[in-house]
Amino acid sequence: MATIYLTLSEKSDTLDLKEIRVRFKHGKIDQQAKTNIFINPDYWDNDSQKIIIPNPRVLTPSKTELKQYLTNQSEKLTTLISVIQTSFNNSDKKTIDKEWLKTTIDKHNFPERYNLLPKALTLFQFIDKFIEESPERKDNRTGRFLSSKQIYQYKNTETHLRDFAQSIKKKDFSFLEIDQAFYDNFVGFLQKKSLTQNTVGKHIKVLKIMLNAATFQKYNTNDYFSSFHVFKEETDNVYLNEDELTQLKNTDFSDNTNYDRVRDWFLLLAWTCSRFSDLDKITKSDVKDGLITFRQQKTNTKVTIPLHPVVVEILEKYNYNMPEVISNQQFNEDIKEVCKIAKINSIETMTRTVGGKLVTEQFEKWEHVSTHTGRRSFCTNMTKRGLPAKSIMSVSGHKTERSFMQYLKMKQNEHAELIKREWEKIY
Repeated sequence: MATIYLTLSEKSDTLDLKEIRVRFKHGKIDQQAKTNIFINPDYWDNDSQKIIIPNPRVLTPSKTELKQYLTNQSEKLTTLISVIQTSFNNSDKKTIDKEWLKTTIDKHNFPERYNLLPKALTLFQFIDKFIEESPERKDNRTGRFLSSKQIYQYKNTETHLRDFAQSIKKKDFSFLEIDQAFYDNFVGFLQKKSLTQNTVGKHIKVLKIMLNAATFQKYNTNDYFSSFHVFKEETDNVYLNEDELTQLKNTDFSDNTNYDRVRDWFLLLAWTCSRFSDLDKITKSDVKDGLITFRQQKTNTKVTIPLHPVVVEILEKYNYNMPEVISNQQFNEDIKEVCKIAKINSIETMTRTVGGKLVTEQFEKWEHVSTHTGRRSFCTNMTKRGLPAKSIMSVSGHKTERSFMQYLKMKQNEHAELIKREWEKIY
Protein backbone atom coordinates (compact mmCIF):
# COMPACT_ATOMS: atom_id res chain seq x y z
CA MET A 1 0.00 0.00 0.00
CA ALA A 2 1.35 3.44 -0.96
CA THR A 3 2.29 5.79 1.86
CA ILE A 4 2.78 9.56 1.62
CA TYR A 5 4.81 11.52 4.17
CA LEU A 6 4.89 15.31 4.41
CA THR A 7 7.68 17.34 6.03
CA LEU A 8 9.02 20.88 6.00
CA SER A 9 12.30 21.74 4.29
CA GLU A 10 15.21 22.86 6.46
CA LYS A 11 15.84 26.09 4.57
CA SER A 12 13.61 29.16 4.77
CA ASP A 13 13.11 31.90 2.23
CA THR A 14 13.26 35.62 3.06
CA LEU A 15 9.73 35.55 4.50
CA ASP A 16 10.56 32.76 6.97
CA LEU A 17 8.44 30.33 4.97
CA LYS A 18 9.47 26.71 4.51
CA GLU A 19 8.53 24.54 1.59
CA ILE A 20 6.50 21.40 2.18
CA ARG A 21 8.24 18.29 0.86
CA VAL A 22 6.57 15.02 -0.02
CA ARG A 23 7.93 11.49 0.25
CA PHE A 24 6.18 8.65 -1.58
CA LYS A 25 6.79 5.01 -0.60
CA HIS A 26 5.38 1.86 -2.16
CA GLY A 27 7.36 -1.37 -2.21
CA LYS A 28 10.72 -0.55 -3.78
CA ILE A 29 9.53 2.92 -4.79
CA ASP A 30 10.86 5.57 -2.39
CA GLN A 31 10.95 9.07 -3.87
CA GLN A 32 11.03 12.62 -2.50
CA ALA A 33 10.18 15.92 -4.15
CA LYS A 34 9.38 19.58 -3.50
CA THR A 35 5.74 20.71 -3.67
CA ASN A 36 6.14 24.44 -4.37
CA ILE A 37 3.80 25.01 -1.41
CA PHE A 38 5.23 27.22 1.34
CA ILE A 39 4.13 27.68 4.94
CA ASN A 40 5.29 29.36 8.13
CA PRO A 41 6.50 26.57 10.49
CA ASP A 42 4.27 28.02 13.24
CA TYR A 43 1.27 26.77 11.26
CA TRP A 44 2.50 23.25 10.57
CA ASP A 45 1.69 20.17 12.65
CA ASN A 46 4.35 17.48 12.24
CA ASP A 47 2.25 14.78 13.91
CA SER A 48 -0.79 15.12 11.67
CA GLN A 49 1.29 16.38 8.72
CA LYS A 50 -1.28 19.10 8.14
CA ILE A 51 -1.44 22.88 7.95
CA ILE A 52 -2.93 24.44 11.08
CA ILE A 53 -5.70 26.90 10.25
CA PRO A 54 -6.36 29.13 13.31
CA ASN A 55 -9.84 30.28 14.23
CA PRO A 56 -9.20 33.74 15.72
CA ARG A 57 -11.90 35.18 17.95
CA VAL A 58 -11.68 38.56 16.28
CA LEU A 59 -11.22 38.44 12.52
CA THR A 60 -9.18 41.58 11.94
CA PRO A 61 -8.20 42.24 8.29
CA SER A 62 -4.71 40.83 8.87
CA LYS A 63 -6.03 37.68 10.54
CA THR A 64 -8.64 37.21 7.86
CA GLU A 65 -5.92 37.44 5.22
CA LEU A 66 -3.75 34.93 7.12
CA LYS A 67 -6.62 32.47 7.51
CA GLN A 68 -7.43 32.75 3.80
CA TYR A 69 -3.78 32.16 2.85
CA LEU A 70 -3.51 29.10 5.10
CA THR A 71 -6.81 27.73 3.81
CA ASN A 72 -5.63 28.17 0.22
CA GLN A 73 -2.32 26.43 0.94
CA SER A 74 -4.14 23.58 2.69
CA GLU A 75 -6.47 23.12 -0.29
CA LYS A 76 -3.50 23.21 -2.66
CA LEU A 77 -1.80 20.50 -0.62
CA THR A 78 -4.94 18.34 -0.50
CA THR A 79 -5.33 18.66 -4.27
CA LEU A 80 -1.68 17.82 -4.90
CA ILE A 81 -1.81 14.69 -2.74
CA SER A 82 -4.91 13.58 -4.61
CA VAL A 83 -3.10 14.16 -7.93
CA ILE A 84 -0.14 12.04 -6.79
CA GLN A 85 -2.37 9.19 -5.63
CA THR A 86 -4.44 9.27 -8.83
CA SER A 87 -1.32 9.36 -11.01
CA PHE A 88 0.11 6.33 -9.20
CA ASN A 89 -3.14 4.36 -9.30
CA ASN A 90 -3.54 4.98 -13.03
CA SER A 91 0.07 4.21 -13.97
CA ASP A 92 1.80 1.04 -15.04
CA LYS A 93 3.88 0.42 -11.91
CA LYS A 94 6.64 -1.23 -13.96
CA THR A 95 7.28 1.96 -15.93
CA ILE A 96 7.68 4.31 -12.96
CA ASP A 97 11.18 5.83 -13.09
CA LYS A 98 13.16 7.66 -10.42
CA GLU A 99 11.83 11.03 -11.61
CA TRP A 100 8.14 9.99 -11.52
CA LEU A 101 7.17 11.89 -8.35
CA LYS A 102 9.03 15.06 -9.29
CA THR A 103 7.55 15.00 -12.80
CA THR A 104 4.01 14.34 -11.52
CA ILE A 105 4.19 17.36 -9.22
CA ASP A 106 5.78 19.54 -11.89
CA LYS A 107 3.04 18.64 -14.39
CA HIS A 108 0.41 19.60 -11.83
CA ASN A 109 2.05 22.91 -10.86
CA PHE A 110 3.16 23.93 -14.35
CA PRO A 111 0.88 22.23 -16.90
CA GLU A 112 1.82 24.83 -19.54
CA ARG A 113 5.30 23.30 -19.70
CA TYR A 114 3.79 20.01 -20.86
CA ASN A 115 0.91 21.36 -22.94
CA LEU A 116 -1.47 19.95 -20.31
CA LEU A 117 -3.60 23.00 -19.66
CA PRO A 118 -7.23 21.87 -19.34
CA LYS A 119 -9.76 22.72 -21.98
CA ALA A 120 -11.24 26.14 -21.26
CA LEU A 121 -14.54 25.96 -19.41
CA THR A 122 -17.17 28.58 -18.65
CA LEU A 123 -18.39 29.16 -15.10
CA PHE A 124 -21.45 26.94 -15.44
CA GLN A 125 -19.54 24.23 -17.29
CA PHE A 126 -17.08 24.07 -14.41
CA ILE A 127 -19.82 24.13 -11.77
CA ASP A 128 -21.51 21.18 -13.49
CA LYS A 129 -18.19 19.33 -13.37
CA PHE A 130 -17.59 20.40 -9.76
CA ILE A 131 -20.98 19.15 -8.55
CA GLU A 132 -20.70 15.91 -10.55
CA GLU A 133 -17.37 15.15 -8.81
CA SER A 134 -18.55 16.26 -5.35
CA PRO A 135 -19.58 12.79 -4.10
CA GLU A 136 -15.91 11.74 -4.46
CA ARG A 137 -14.55 14.86 -2.75
CA LYS A 138 -13.52 14.79 0.92
CA ASP A 139 -13.94 17.35 3.68
CA ASN A 140 -10.56 18.89 4.58
CA ARG A 141 -11.40 18.88 8.30
CA THR A 142 -12.68 15.33 8.76
CA GLY A 143 -11.25 13.46 5.77
CA ARG A 144 -14.73 12.04 5.12
CA PHE A 145 -16.68 12.25 1.89
CA LEU A 146 -18.92 15.31 1.56
CA SER A 147 -22.39 14.92 3.02
CA SER A 148 -25.53 15.07 0.90
CA LYS A 149 -26.36 18.32 2.71
CA GLN A 150 -23.14 19.96 1.50
CA ILE A 151 -23.74 18.82 -2.07
CA TYR A 152 -27.32 20.12 -1.85
CA GLN A 153 -25.93 23.53 -0.87
CA TYR A 154 -23.74 23.49 -3.99
CA LYS A 155 -26.75 22.70 -6.18
CA ASN A 156 -28.84 25.38 -4.49
CA THR A 157 -26.20 28.04 -5.15
CA GLU A 158 -25.95 26.88 -8.77
CA THR A 159 -29.71 27.34 -9.15
CA HIS A 160 -29.48 30.93 -7.90
CA LEU A 161 -26.52 31.63 -10.19
CA ARG A 162 -28.42 30.36 -13.24
CA ASP A 163 -31.51 32.38 -12.24
CA PHE A 164 -29.26 35.42 -11.89
CA ALA A 165 -27.78 34.87 -15.35
CA GLN A 166 -31.26 34.54 -16.83
CA SER A 167 -32.35 37.77 -15.10
CA ILE A 168 -29.64 39.72 -16.93
CA LYS A 169 -30.20 37.81 -20.18
CA LYS A 170 -26.96 35.84 -20.09
CA LYS A 171 -26.51 32.12 -20.66
CA ASP A 172 -23.15 31.81 -18.93
CA PHE A 173 -20.08 33.67 -17.65
CA SER A 174 -16.40 33.48 -18.37
CA PHE A 175 -14.14 33.45 -15.32
CA LEU A 176 -12.80 36.86 -16.32
CA GLU A 177 -16.30 38.28 -15.79
CA ILE A 178 -16.26 37.38 -12.09
CA ASP A 179 -15.45 40.87 -10.85
CA GLN A 180 -16.85 43.49 -8.48
CA ALA A 181 -19.78 44.26 -10.76
CA PHE A 182 -20.67 40.53 -10.91
CA TYR A 183 -20.51 40.32 -7.10
CA ASP A 184 -22.59 43.46 -6.51
CA ASN A 185 -25.23 42.42 -9.04
CA PHE A 186 -25.45 38.84 -7.75
CA VAL A 187 -25.78 40.01 -4.13
CA GLY A 188 -28.46 42.49 -5.20
CA PHE A 189 -30.30 39.72 -7.08
CA LEU A 190 -30.28 37.51 -3.95
CA GLN A 191 -31.47 40.36 -1.76
CA LYS A 192 -34.39 41.04 -4.11
CA LYS A 193 -35.49 37.45 -3.40
CA SER A 194 -35.93 38.56 0.25
CA LEU A 195 -33.23 36.21 1.45
CA THR A 196 -31.71 36.82 4.88
CA GLN A 197 -28.22 38.27 5.19
CA ASN A 198 -26.84 34.91 6.39
CA THR A 199 -28.43 33.03 3.47
CA VAL A 200 -26.88 35.48 1.00
CA GLY A 201 -23.56 34.94 2.78
CA LYS A 202 -23.84 31.16 2.42
CA HIS A 203 -24.28 31.45 -1.35
CA ILE A 204 -21.26 33.75 -1.63
CA LYS A 205 -19.24 31.30 0.48
CA VAL A 206 -20.19 28.38 -1.79
CA LEU A 207 -19.40 30.44 -4.89
CA LYS A 208 -15.92 31.14 -3.49
CA ILE A 209 -15.42 27.41 -2.79
CA MET A 210 -16.25 26.64 -6.42
CA LEU A 211 -13.98 29.39 -7.76
CA ASN A 212 -11.16 28.24 -5.48
CA ALA A 213 -11.50 24.75 -6.96
CA ALA A 214 -11.49 26.19 -10.49
CA THR A 215 -8.30 28.08 -9.68
CA PHE A 216 -6.54 25.02 -8.25
CA GLN A 217 -7.56 22.96 -11.26
CA LYS A 218 -6.11 25.61 -13.62
CA TYR A 219 -9.42 26.57 -15.22
CA ASN A 220 -9.47 30.01 -13.62
CA THR A 221 -6.68 32.59 -13.44
CA ASN A 222 -8.82 35.46 -12.13
CA ASP A 223 -8.41 35.71 -8.33
CA TYR A 224 -10.64 38.78 -7.82
CA PHE A 225 -13.21 36.54 -6.12
CA SER A 226 -10.94 36.21 -3.08
CA SER A 227 -12.02 39.74 -2.06
CA PHE A 228 -15.74 38.86 -2.11
CA HIS A 229 -17.25 39.59 1.32
CA VAL A 230 -19.23 36.77 2.96
CA PHE A 231 -22.12 38.32 4.88
CA LYS A 232 -22.81 37.05 8.37
CA GLU A 233 -24.85 38.53 11.19
CA GLU A 234 -25.86 37.28 14.62
CA THR A 235 -29.49 36.20 14.66
CA ASP A 236 -32.09 36.26 17.42
CA ASN A 237 -32.70 32.51 17.40
CA VAL A 238 -35.02 31.12 20.06
CA TYR A 239 -34.32 28.57 22.76
CA LEU A 240 -36.61 26.69 25.14
CA ASN A 241 -36.01 27.32 28.83
CA GLU A 242 -36.26 24.48 31.35
CA ASP A 243 -39.90 25.27 32.21
CA GLU A 244 -40.84 25.08 28.53
CA LEU A 245 -38.94 21.80 28.12
CA THR A 246 -40.87 20.40 31.08
CA GLN A 247 -44.11 21.72 29.57
CA LEU A 248 -43.23 19.97 26.31
CA LYS A 249 -42.35 16.74 28.13
CA ASN A 250 -45.66 16.69 30.03
CA THR A 251 -47.85 17.27 26.96
CA ASP A 252 -49.87 14.19 26.06
CA PHE A 253 -49.29 12.96 22.50
CA SER A 254 -50.63 9.44 23.01
CA ASP A 255 -53.13 9.99 20.18
CA ASN A 256 -50.35 10.80 17.69
CA THR A 257 -47.41 8.36 17.66
CA ASN A 258 -45.42 10.49 15.20
CA TYR A 259 -45.66 13.67 17.28
CA ASP A 260 -44.85 11.66 20.40
CA ARG A 261 -41.60 10.47 18.85
CA VAL A 262 -40.71 13.92 17.48
CA ARG A 263 -41.18 15.37 20.98
CA ASP A 264 -38.94 12.68 22.46
CA TRP A 265 -36.24 13.18 19.82
CA PHE A 266 -36.26 16.91 20.47
CA LEU A 267 -35.91 16.40 24.22
CA LEU A 268 -32.89 14.18 23.56
CA LEU A 269 -31.35 17.03 21.57
CA ALA A 270 -32.16 19.57 24.28
CA TRP A 271 -30.68 17.48 27.13
CA THR A 272 -27.63 16.05 25.33
CA CYS A 273 -26.65 19.14 23.28
CA SER A 274 -26.50 16.93 20.21
CA ARG A 275 -26.97 17.82 16.57
CA PHE A 276 -29.75 16.18 14.61
CA SER A 277 -27.15 14.18 12.64
CA ASP A 278 -26.08 12.48 15.88
CA LEU A 279 -29.53 11.41 17.10
CA ASP A 280 -29.11 7.83 15.91
CA LYS A 281 -25.90 7.53 17.97
CA ILE A 282 -27.75 7.84 21.27
CA THR A 283 -28.28 4.13 21.78
CA LYS A 284 -27.61 1.58 24.48
CA SER A 285 -24.17 0.79 23.06
CA ASP A 286 -23.14 4.41 23.70
CA VAL A 287 -24.32 4.43 27.33
CA LYS A 288 -21.98 3.47 30.17
CA ASP A 289 -21.82 4.53 33.82
CA GLY A 290 -24.39 7.26 33.29
CA LEU A 291 -22.55 8.76 30.31
CA ILE A 292 -22.97 8.77 26.53
CA THR A 293 -19.81 8.81 24.40
CA PHE A 294 -19.63 9.12 20.63
CA ARG A 295 -17.93 11.01 17.80
CA GLN A 296 -19.94 13.85 16.32
CA GLN A 297 -20.85 13.31 12.68
CA LYS A 298 -20.14 16.88 11.55
CA THR A 299 -16.73 17.48 13.15
CA ASN A 300 -15.55 13.98 14.15
CA THR A 301 -15.08 15.39 17.68
CA LYS A 302 -15.35 12.84 20.49
CA VAL A 303 -17.78 13.98 23.21
CA THR A 304 -18.88 12.49 26.52
CA ILE A 305 -22.30 13.60 27.72
CA PRO A 306 -23.84 13.01 31.17
CA LEU A 307 -27.25 11.33 31.15
CA HIS A 308 -29.94 13.76 32.25
CA PRO A 309 -32.95 12.09 33.97
CA VAL A 310 -35.19 13.07 31.04
CA VAL A 311 -32.79 11.31 28.64
CA VAL A 312 -32.79 8.17 30.79
CA GLU A 313 -36.60 8.20 30.91
CA ILE A 314 -36.88 8.49 27.12
CA LEU A 315 -34.29 5.79 26.42
CA GLU A 316 -36.01 3.41 28.84
CA LYS A 317 -39.37 4.22 27.23
CA TYR A 318 -38.00 2.75 23.98
CA ASN A 319 -35.91 0.07 25.70
CA TYR A 320 -32.75 1.88 24.51
CA ASN A 321 -33.77 1.26 20.91
CA MET A 322 -34.93 4.62 19.51
CA PRO A 323 -37.03 4.52 16.32
CA GLU A 324 -35.35 5.29 13.01
CA VAL A 325 -35.04 9.05 12.68
CA ILE A 326 -37.12 10.86 10.06
CA SER A 327 -35.64 13.41 7.67
CA ASN A 328 -34.35 16.74 8.98
CA GLN A 329 -36.88 18.64 6.86
CA GLN A 330 -39.82 16.60 8.10
CA PHE A 331 -38.61 16.90 11.69
CA ASN A 332 -38.44 20.71 11.42
CA GLU A 333 -42.02 20.79 10.14
CA ASP A 334 -43.32 18.43 12.82
CA ILE A 335 -41.53 19.96 15.82
CA LYS A 336 -43.24 23.28 15.16
CA GLU A 337 -46.66 21.62 15.32
CA VAL A 338 -45.61 19.69 18.43
CA CYS A 339 -44.54 22.90 20.20
CA LYS A 340 -47.70 24.66 19.07
CA ILE A 341 -49.82 21.92 20.64
CA ALA A 342 -47.69 22.14 23.80
CA LYS A 343 -48.48 25.88 23.90
CA ILE A 344 -44.87 27.05 23.53
CA ASN A 345 -46.35 30.34 22.34
CA SER A 346 -44.68 33.25 24.09
CA ILE A 347 -44.39 36.33 21.87
CA GLU A 348 -40.81 36.81 20.62
CA THR A 349 -39.14 39.58 18.65
CA MET A 350 -36.56 38.99 15.92
CA THR A 351 -34.49 41.64 14.15
CA ARG A 352 -32.51 40.61 11.09
CA THR A 353 -31.50 41.77 7.63
CA VAL A 354 -33.90 40.58 4.93
CA GLY A 355 -33.55 41.69 1.33
CA GLY A 356 -30.82 44.12 2.37
CA LYS A 357 -33.08 45.89 4.89
CA LEU A 358 -33.26 45.62 8.69
CA VAL A 359 -36.59 44.02 9.59
CA THR A 360 -38.14 43.50 13.04
CA GLU A 361 -40.82 40.82 13.34
CA GLN A 362 -42.94 39.41 16.16
CA PHE A 363 -44.00 35.76 16.28
CA GLU A 364 -45.05 32.97 18.63
CA LYS A 365 -42.03 30.98 19.76
CA TRP A 366 -43.18 27.64 18.29
CA GLU A 367 -42.97 29.14 14.79
CA HIS A 368 -39.15 29.27 14.95
CA VAL A 369 -38.36 26.02 16.78
CA SER A 370 -36.17 23.64 14.76
CA THR A 371 -33.68 20.80 15.29
CA HIS A 372 -30.93 23.25 16.27
CA THR A 373 -33.15 24.83 18.95
CA GLY A 374 -32.41 21.82 21.15
CA ARG A 375 -28.65 22.38 21.04
CA ARG A 376 -29.08 26.11 21.70
CA SER A 377 -31.40 25.31 24.60
CA PHE A 378 -28.81 23.10 26.30
CA CYS A 379 -26.00 25.67 26.01
CA THR A 380 -28.21 28.53 27.22
CA ASN A 381 -29.91 26.64 30.07
CA MET A 382 -26.65 25.24 31.42
CA THR A 383 -25.08 28.72 31.29
CA LYS A 384 -28.06 30.09 33.24
CA ARG A 385 -27.44 27.34 35.77
CA GLY A 386 -23.97 28.79 36.28
CA LEU A 387 -22.00 25.87 34.81
CA PRO A 388 -18.51 26.82 33.53
CA ALA A 389 -18.34 27.51 29.81
CA LYS A 390 -15.50 25.00 29.38
CA SER A 391 -17.59 22.21 30.93
CA ILE A 392 -20.51 22.95 28.63
CA MET A 393 -18.17 23.16 25.63
CA SER A 394 -16.73 19.73 26.43
CA VAL A 395 -20.25 18.34 26.06
CA SER A 396 -21.23 20.42 23.03
CA GLY A 397 -17.94 19.83 21.21
CA HIS A 398 -17.30 23.54 20.57
CA LYS A 399 -13.61 24.28 20.02
CA THR A 400 -13.66 28.02 20.72
CA GLU A 401 -15.58 30.28 23.07
CA ARG A 402 -16.40 32.50 20.09
CA SER A 403 -18.37 29.75 18.37
CA PHE A 404 -19.90 28.65 21.68
CA MET A 405 -21.11 32.16 22.52
CA GLN A 406 -23.18 32.21 19.35
CA TYR A 407 -25.36 29.50 20.91
CA LEU A 408 -26.24 31.54 24.00
CA LYS A 409 -29.65 33.14 23.45
CA MET A 410 -30.29 34.70 26.84
CA LYS A 411 -32.22 37.95 26.94
CA GLN A 412 -30.97 41.07 28.74
CA ASN A 413 -33.17 40.47 31.78
CA GLU A 414 -31.89 36.86 32.00
CA HIS A 415 -28.30 38.06 32.04
CA ALA A 416 -29.22 40.56 34.75
CA GLU A 417 -30.94 37.85 36.82
CA LEU A 418 -27.87 35.62 36.50
CA ILE A 419 -25.57 38.38 37.80
CA LYS A 420 -28.06 39.22 40.55
CA ARG A 421 -28.14 35.58 41.69
CA GLU A 422 -24.35 35.41 41.81
CA TRP A 423 -24.19 38.68 43.78
CA GLU A 424 -26.62 37.24 46.34
CA LYS A 425 -24.21 34.34 46.89
CA ILE A 426 -21.27 36.71 47.35
CA TYR A 427 -22.83 39.53 49.35
